[in-house]
Parts: sequence; structure tokens; C-alpha cells
Amino acid sequence: MLAAVSGCGFTTAGPPWQQWMYEGPPAKEGVEYPPLYVQGWKDGCHTGTAAQVPPYYKQFYSFKQDYELAQNKVYYQGWKDAFDYCQKYLNQYYYRDFI
Repeated sequence: MLAAVSGCGFTTAGPPWQQWMYEGPPAKEGVEYPPLYVQGWKDGCHTGTAAQVPPYYKQFYSFKQDYELAQNKVYYQGWKDAFDYCQKYLNQYYYRDFI
């Protein structure tokens, strides 16, 4: 049983759709994101997820932002982009049946 569960490849607890959150922003052809933008993306998406998921999943997500990097424009832009993107994505995911 343990081998079957460990083979799933999840990096943290939570639903399977969250795996892409840890990989960074969605790939665009010809675009390479700076490392600080990717780090901001990961933290912002984690926070956006915390803001939008049902109560059960809130135990896995919380506000996440590197306070030292928050003043960096590249990091903060990645954080803000991901917060908006992930929050809207999850809003559509959870409420798609009601639209």
C-alpha cells in the first residue's frame, strides 16, 4: 500500500491538480522566466490557492511571501500574477458546475 501511494509523485499533500503550482508559470513559447519571477510565482500561487480552496484544503495552504524579496519588482510581479491566476483558476474549478 505504501509503495502505491508513494509512487504518485506529489511533492506536498493536497489535490492532484495542485502539482503544476510547484513547477512555475505556464510555459509560453520563446519565454524564459527569471528565477525570482518563478519563486514569486510559486509563493503567490500558494497564497492564491489558500484564499480560494474549500476548508479541508486550507490546512495545506497559507499566506506565503518572502518578506526580503517582497520589495523586488520581479519577485513581486511573479507573486501577484500567480496569486491572481491561481485564485481565478480555482474559482472556476470549484464553481464550474454552478455556472
